[in-house]
Amino acid sequence: MNRDTLRQTQHFWTNTYQAGELEVASITKAEQEAWETDGYFIRRGFDSAKNVQAMCDELVDLIRADPPSAHSGHPGYLIDGALYVQPEAKTPPHAVNPEDFVAKVFNAHLVGNTRDFAHSPAVGELVGDILGPDLDVFQTQFILKNPGAWGQPWHQDSHYFNFDQQPQVGLWLALTEATLENGCLHVIPGSHKRPLQRHEPDLRPGANQGYLEIMGLNEERSVPVTMSPGDLLVFHSYLIHRSTDNVAPSRRAAMVYHFGRANTVNLAGPEVQKLQAMVTSWAPVLRDGQTVAA
Repeated sequence: MNRDTLRQTQHFWTNTYQAGELEVASITKAEQEAWETDGYFIRRGFDSAKNVQAMCDELVDLIRADPPSAHSGHPGYLIDGALYVQPEAKTPPHAVNPEDFVAKVFNAHLVGNTRDFAHSPAVGELVGDILGPDLDVFQTQFILKNPGAWGQPWHQDSHYFNFDQQPQVGLWLALTEATLENGCLHVIPGSHKRPLQRHEPDLRPGANQGYLEIMGLNEERSVPVTMSPGDLLVFHSYLIHRSTDNVAPSRRAAMVYHFGRANTVNLAGPEVQKLQAMVTSWAPVLRDGQTVAA
């Protein structure tokens, strides 16, 4: 099954997700001020617990249908030629089910419930208020921080996105509780006003593929972002953020969406773009302020 077939069969699964339940609301004055001052804001209860559970269940089903055990020895693999699965570099101590061995699934915006969310009028209105009337989603990550999994060090997402148009907008949708114990995000308010910082490779033995780290940060101003299922963090791609290790007995799951302006040009070299092609897929979300159907 290729990407075109995936798009045509997005409702193959039993789909209990209801994108129409999302409230369409423009950015408030307080949210705009927080965006400009802090580089992020949170919409509590943006989606329902039922909806985000449907997202999670669907993606877990995909992993179970094509598990990491069928691709042993590989740093990652494709499901149906479209979704890139990145297994945990360091196997969590209590891993049993196929999803317990997975760190991230990229390009989930190509299928089913997670695609419906990206193309919903509520998301288009929200992100369009920041980036304008012509908008694409270009990368998504279904993140499974299983018990024992390590966090991701301090970084800025724009370090990975060498584009001619900046910034991008990230949406971090909590699919489960995100707590201090299970590895919630931490952000440094106002750090989006800084230029891109120098990123060094994450040298921890067993660090996940692609992890980089900003060294020497003053963390005194960092703020933990605890969330409930359905809460949405909206953040600037220059915002410095990290996650911590999961020391809880339960998983912390999230869907992360990255949006950019239409007709954005990738300035990275050909070798980097070749690697990025595995984990990105540009899809129109808004044109002239109108939602583009999934």
